[in-house]
Amino acid sequence: MEQQIIHACGHEQGHYLTGYDSQKDRKAKWLKTTTCRDCFVAEKRAEEVAAAALSSAAVSHLALPPLTGTDRQIGWTSTIRTKRLAALTNSNSDADCNACLRVTDAKWWIDSLDLTDVDLIAAANQSSNMPRSPTLIRSTTNTVIAPHRHRLT
Repeated sequence: MEQQIIHACGHEQGHYLTGYDSQKDRKAKWLKTTTCRDCFVAEKRAEEVAAAALSSAAVSHLALPPLTGTDRQIGWTSTIRTKRLAALTNSNSDADCNACLRVTDAKWWIDSLDLTDVDLIAAANQSSNMPRSPTLIRSTTNTVIAPHRHRLT
């Protein structure tokens, strides 16, 4: 059964409490000391915005190249890249950060989301050493290789 709880923020919210009566009472008492779901979500969003502003300020002096990828990837990756670069610029050398600055592939940043700083720098160095576009290897002879044909008998 739903129980209406007035939270510390003053908002009323319904909660389904289960268990023994003593457990329900303890849970209801605790819920009264917390904020409602809407206020909790608003607080978390405000914290994320503040953290993003700090990260943006930390990397505002860097000339970040534009990201490549889909619009959705770029939207998510810009936050990831800014946060990671802010952490890297505070604790690592410029040479280490420069490798990460050269990576513009949004997919790479998403795939590297869970890497430690050391692994991220190593992956960025490896990624930046790879050729940007595939290169063609030209043959030195003019030999034409014909496909093998099978005879049906």
